Amino acid sequence: MSRTFTRCLILAAGFLSSLALVQVARAQDTDDAWKRLVMQALQAAGTNDYPKSEQFFQKAVHEAERFGLSDPRVGTTLNSLGLVYKAQKRFADAEAIFRRALAVLEKAYGYQSIDVANVNFNISSVMAAQGKEALSMPFLEKSLGTYRRQLGGQSIKAASVLCMIGDAHRAAKAWPEAEGPLKECAEIREINGGVMNAELADALFSLAQVYEKQGKYALADPRFRLAEKIREKTSGIMSPGFAEVLEAHAAMLRTTGRIVEADKDAALAAAVRRNETHK
Repeated sequence: MSRTFTRCLILAAGFLSSLALVQVARAQDTDDAWKRLVMQALQAAGTNDYPKSEQFFQKAVHEAERFGLSDPRVGTTLNSLGLVYKAQKRFADAEAIFRRALAVLEKAYGYQSIDVANVNFNISSVMAAQGKEALSMPFLEKSLGTYRRQLGGQSIKAASVLCMIGDAHRAAKAWPEAEGPLKECAEIREINGGVMNAELADALFSLAQVYEKQGKYALADPRFRLAEKIREKTSGIMSPGFAEVLEAHAAMLRTTGRIVEADKDAALAAAVRRNETHK
């Protein structure tokens, strides 16, 4: 091998090494820019400045795409942007963005990853908000399967999915199908958070309504009462959520002929509503 040829090889190797270092530096700069934009977006969302958060997340998506359209950073950023849309009640926009995130994260992490389960849950939540509960069911079932495998059957995430499945059946007036998931959701939430937690009240309220629709008044009544107590304790006696349970309970009490109790609950609910209108 001639000295000239050897010298050329050395120069070429040096050039390639320098080029690699430049590419690494550029990639690091892009990653830093993406992280900075994500942090700015999160800070804006933390102050409920959703339009500004949206702008930062959109820029962050653009930076993440420099690593390739299938890079997991693209998926996680899109998911965060979807949450901003959801907070603004732009449910159709959120659904579209979540679906984009799902495609990226399924490719990056596989169908059974927690990240994918989270996006499936997010999709189902905004579909339910648009009245598409039946269409949301496959996404809920996928996320529930992953949460149970990865986190265990008693996880809070599994409970959230079970409540959404129950509420989806409730929206379809499929009362027997709604009962099981809602009951399991309530049990898990009580195990994890004790009796006095707001999420348990939500599950009990839904379950009480399902029991009522099936004529199981003896099962509905104590759940209405416990949901009332929890919401009074966690949200306050003047909260709309407390009034909501009182009104539903009063309607059931009238159905069963317990007029005095019904009037008492209805009067308290009316007082809460009046206070609400005077704010």
